[in-house]
Amino acid sequence: MSAIDRRPQPCSRAGSESAPISRRTLFPAAAGALAAVMAFCASGPVEAQSKTDKKAAKYQDHPNNGQSCSQCRYFLAPKSCQLVAGDVSPTGWCSFFLKKT
Repeated sequence: MSAIDRRPQPCSRAGSESAPISRRTLFPAAAGALAAVMAFCASGPVEAQSKTDKKAAKYQDHPNNGQSCSQCRYFLAPKSCQLVAGDVSPTGWCSFFLKKT
């Protein structure tokens, strides 16, 4: 076996003949992809399309084990929530509770 025979052979799919990608093709495509990612990241957080109803969130108008909406990350004073539809009480609670940090 000669040295030429021991070189790794390029992989190819049966029946497909594809040309190698040139730098002239690769760089503009990569630049376009990078621009798209940067535009997506710069657009800011996406607003939720809809909120969950109180029943699905298991909302109650009183605290649960010391947890209340006013202590939750999603609560928006004076009586709104980022996740639950309708007015919520600052002393209420739901299953989405996440303590503010």
